[in-house]
Amino acid sequence: MGSGNQKVSTRQRGWALAGLGASALGAGWWIAMTQGVLFEIGASTAAVAVVPFVFLDRPKAFARACLVIGSALLAWALIGTILGMFVFVPAALLLLVAAFVQPGNRPGAWFGVAVPLAVAVGAGLFVTQPPDPDNEPPPSLHATLDSMDRFHDRDLNVRKERLRDFGAVDAGMVEMEPGRLVLIVRMPKHFPDGQTQERLKEQVQGLPGVVDVRVCTFHTC
Repeated sequence: MGSGNQKVSTRQRGWALAGLGASALGAGWWIAMTQGVLFEIGASTAAVAVVPFVFLDRPKAFARACLVIGSALLAWALIGTILGMFVFVPAALLLLVAAFVQPGNRPGAWFGVAVPLAVAVGAGLFVTQPPDPDNEPPPSLHATLDSMDRFHDRDLNVRKERLRDFGAVDAGMVEMEPGRLVLIVRMPKHFPDGQTQERLKEQVQGLPGVVDVRVCTFHTC
C-alpha cells in the first residue's frame, strides 16, 4: 500500500495494535506490582500508545507517529528501568516495527534518522540534568524487605496503610530486581503539623521484614 492511500494497511495497523495491547498489559502488571504507587506514571505511559490511531486516515502520519512514540517509549522504559518501567520495552519495539513494516508506507529516510537521534539526545539531557529541587517530586522512603513472601504478608499490608497517619502519601511494594522486594513510601512535599520525615522513617523501620530504609530523591536509588 502506498503512502497516498487513505487508510493504514491491516498489516501496519495490526503491529500497532499489538504495541497498544502490550502497553496496556505492561501498565496493568506494573500498577498491580506497585500496588498503585505512582499509578499516574504507569497509566500515562501506556496511554501514549494510542496516539498513532489518531492518524488512521493518514498513513504516512501514522507511520511517523509509531516511530516517534516507539522511540520515546523505549527511551523512557530504559530510563525508568529501576522503577520497573522496562515492562514497556515490548510495546516500544512493536510500535517501531509498525513504523517500518509496510514497504510502501514508512516514515521516510530523514525522519527515520532524525527522530531516534533527537530522542537519544533528549534522553541524555534528561539523565544528566542537574537536580532542581523546586521542580521535582518529594523524596520517598525505600525499605528493602527480607523476602518476596512479604508481598502477601497480611500484617505488613495492614500496617503499611497506617503509615498515612504519619504523613505518608501512599505505600506499595515493588520488585526492583529479581528477588528483591522494596516497600516504597511516598512522602508529602510538606508534612502536616506534628509529623516529620524522621518519625515516618522510624515507623517504616518498625514494619515486619524491613532490613534497610533509605531516603531517595528523583535522581537517587
